[in-house]
Parts: sequence; structure tokens; C-alpha cells
Amino acid sequence: MTSKQKKLIRRVTGDALTYLLLVLAVLLVLMPLAWIISTSLKPTTEIFDKPPHWIPYEATLGNYVTVLTESSIPQAFLNSFLVSLTAAVLALLLGGSAGYAFARFRFRGNKALSLFMLVSQMLPLTVLMIPMYYMENKAGLIDTRIGLALAHLVICMPLVTWMARGYFKGIPREIEEAAMVDGCTMFQSLVRIVLPLLRPALAATGIYAFVSSWNEFALANVLTRTMNSRTVPIALNEFSSFFKVDWGQTMAAAALISLPVIVVFMAIQKQFVAGLASGSVKG
Repeated sequence: MTSKQKKLIRRVTGDALTYLLLVLAVLLVLMPLAWIISTSLKPTTEIFDKPPHWIPYEATLGNYVTVLTESSIPQAFLNSFLVSLTAAVLALLLGGSAGYAFARFRFRGNKALSLFMLVSQMLPLTVLMIPMYYMENKAGLIDTRIGLALAHLVICMPLVTWMARGYFKGIPREIEEAAMVDGCTMFQSLVRIVLPLLRPALAATGIYAFVSSWNEFALANVLTRTMNSRTVPIALNEFSSFFKVDWGQTMAAAALISLPVIVVFMAIQKQFVAGLASGSVKG
């Protein structure tokens, strides 16, 4: 066997192992979602069959109809969307502005403040709950969408700021200076030159903020009282009681809750991947 044949065999074997590991990883990730969808399509009599089966014998959409027409999921869905969108937009505006300041301006305490923001992300959420509740109660923001959005902003903005700082540092300062030589102001060079270059990175950052708010449970459970502001993670409790859990409706609701995040990722997956990659390379 020649050396070329040995190299070819090693390459083919390596590629085969790589694809095998990738397939196993995808299956591992998709199995819970597939089981959720399978259970949501089963009538109650099939859910507890032994041995369990993946494909329903008599598939039904009854669980979805019940969730959409007889539960608070639609209202909670709207609440979650508005709260998550508000938190993501505010995080991009405030965290992005702070990240730009940390990356471009020199002032006393620059590194210390940026590091302090990142360290604050490591605090347990339970430490923040009580002071956050008292502050929002004083401001009259308990059981409101904007109050919950501001609470979620506190959670995600430190990391958004740190990510934005890294992205802006990856853009050479000379690009902005060249734009200002051509007549742009600092703000115009930021809006017309820098932000278009960072569109994928900002998309990745916005997705992080949106998903963090969408999936958050603890603060939403403390800061909301009625369905006027409760989000989908809280609304899932509606299908369980002390003595019984309606697994069919719970899984149908879980599938509906997962849908927006999946759609968002599928729609802007290229920008998301490009944004993550741009954060790993400094220009």
C-alpha cells in the first residue's frame, strides 16, 4: 500500500468519524424536541403506553386546539414576545452604546468598569430578586410588561455590553478616522460605516438577549401576578396540579413555545454564525 493510499484512507476514516459524531450530536439535541412533538400528538390513552412508542397510533391535534382556545397560552405568548423584544432592543441600544464607549474612549476606570460589569453577571439570580422586587414595587412596575422587561434587561445587559465591546474593538479605528476625514461626524461614521459591518454580530447579540428573556422563569414568577404580564414559562404551570399533570397539553404548549425561537434561528442563522465568528477575530 502506497503512502498516498494510506493518507487517503486516514482522511476518509477521519471524515467518516467526524460526520458520525456530528450526526450523533444532532440526534442528541433533537431527541427531546422530537419526543415533545410526539407526545403532543398522542391522545391521553397512548401517552402512558408501555413500552413507549415514538409514532402515535392515532395522531390528534386536540391538545393544540385546547391549548390555543381554552388556556392562557396565547396571552402569555404575546406577553413573552413583547417583553423579550423590549429587553433585546434596550439591551442592544444601551449595552451597544456602553460597549462602544469602552472600546473607543479612554477614561479612568475603563477596564475596571468593563470587568465589573462582567463579574456582575456571575451573581446568583436569587441575590438580585429581593432588591429588584422592592425597587419595582416602589416604582409601581410589579405585574407590568415593562417592569419585567427592565428586570430581564438587568440580567442580559452586562454580557451584551461585553460582547459589543469585543465587536467594536475588532473594527480598526482607522476606518472611522478615514470616514471622518471624508466629512462624516463621529456619529455618522458609527451609523454608516461601523454598524453595517457589525450587523451579524449585533444580530447574534440580539438573539442572545431575546432568548434569555424568553426562557427566564424565576424573575417572571416573582414580578408577575396575573395574566396581564405573565410569560409562557409561567403559563406552563397551568397544565399541572398537585394531583395531575396533563402531559399532552403540556407538550403541545412546550412545542408552541419553542416555535418562535426556532423560527428566529432559522431566519437569521447565517448572521448568527457570522456574528459569533467575528467576535473571535480581532482586526
